[in-house]
Amino acid sequence: MTFWNVFFGVFSGIVVGVIINLAVVSIVKNNSEKQLINNLKFEIEYNIKKIDKFLEKLINYRNMTNADNLNNYFDYYNLSKVIFITANQMFNDGLIYKYLNYESIEKLQNFSIDFSLGSENFMNNQIKYNQSNYSSPDIKKTVNDQITFWENKFKENKKNLEEIKNKLKK
Repeated sequence: MTFWNVFFGVFSGIVVGVIINLAVVSIVKNNSEKQLINNLKFEIEYNIKKIDKFLEKLINYRNMTNADNLNNYFDYYNLSKVIFITANQMFNDGLIYKYLNYESIEKLQNFSIDFSLGSENFMNNQIKYNQSNYSSPDIKKTVNDQITFWENKFKENKKNLEEIKNKLKK
């Protein structure tokens, strides 16, 4: 009889230990996921503010161009300085698929491309080229067309980020 009492006592202890361990792991995992989602929301809000600053810079760029003062415009668009760390981590962990649909994920990927180092170099090289050719007869139209292109890109990305942020609030 003592053997069975010890056996059931040890067995019960093991089962209870496993259940407690699984509960703790589940709680830690849920808290970790909540923290990642909060971090992603923060990154998105930060990036929206960065886009607003870029849009303000574009207004200044347009004003300098239309005032025939393009050769005195000196600014740098550091597009690659947006934060994308948590989104990348969630992509790598596969967690992003739990919270966002394919359309939202595609919008995040497009954002990461539009605000990459390559886009940053492309945009700033355009500005330098335009400055060096400021006396060209068609430069005003060319620059305004480029500014409109970038404004549309920035506004589209801002709208997409706001949509994603709203989906994460649910």
